[in-house]
Amino acid sequence: GVGAQTHNGDKIPYIAIPTTAGTGSEATKNAVLSRPGIQGFKKSLRHENFVPDHAIVDPQLSLSCPPEITAATGMDAFTQLLESYTSTQANSFTDALAFQGLRGIKLSLKQAFHHGNDLKARTNMAFSAYASGISLAYAGLGVIHGFASSVGALYDIPHGVICGTLMAPVNQFIVENLLTSGQENPAYQKYLNTARLFIEDKTLNESDILKAFVAYLHELSHELGLTGLCGYGFGETRIEDILNNTSLKNNPVKLSHKDLKQILYKVI
Repeated sequence: GVGAQTHNGDKIPYIAIPTTAGTGSEATKNAVLSRPGIQGFKKSLRHENFVPDHAIVDPQLSLSCPPEITAATGMDAFTQLLESYTSTQANSFTDALAFQGLRGIKLSLKQAFHHGNDLKARTNMAFSAYASGISLAYAGLGVIHGFASSVGALYDIPHGVICGTLMAPVNQFIVENLLTSGQENPAYQKYLNTARLFIEDKTLNESDILKAFVAYLHELSHELGLTGLCGYGFGETRIEDILNNTSLKNNPVKLSHKDLKQILYKVI
């Protein structure tokens, strides 16, 4: 049905004015149609005409954004930045933009969550979200967004909540994989760069700083209240359906069916 249709790109003129710092869709040609449920779907449409005619990114418009939405959208931006930075399709341009976006997340995500009226924090987050939109448009995304599509098709869970909740368990698997056998993988150095950005202890060796970054992600999820999906009705009954519809495209390491299942069991 939906996946087989081609959009002709017709649209009315529009100006994108984000009031959250999350998807960066003001910078992309992507649109999403979804209908969660048993026969549900979540499909992305893309057309050059879907890029807004103008985008006005004004951080002042996000000052009143509630903490729980700040957390979910901020973690979506964080996920998009890290996944596009470590994507198999990344390039020097997206690397520069994504890493600068990650710097904004480090400086300001917690601050924006706890102190929503901090304009500097909101400004950094607005930049990071916008940068994440441009980065994903050119570099693609990884398995967290693969899960967000397959889980979001079945359950009515906010996209950023899925991403933010899966951020720690997915990256724990990826880092463990890289430490075990992937040090020749270009993503190894990128995870190291990211860990050094977020973890301020310069005395740690490579292995320990990567593990400290994973611990940081777990702590961040708890601080932002993104610790599980069972409150949204998510459980093990549909896990096989989810796994069969989860894309690993652009993911820097291969994860087995068993790995993916273990990750999902961590968020039930």
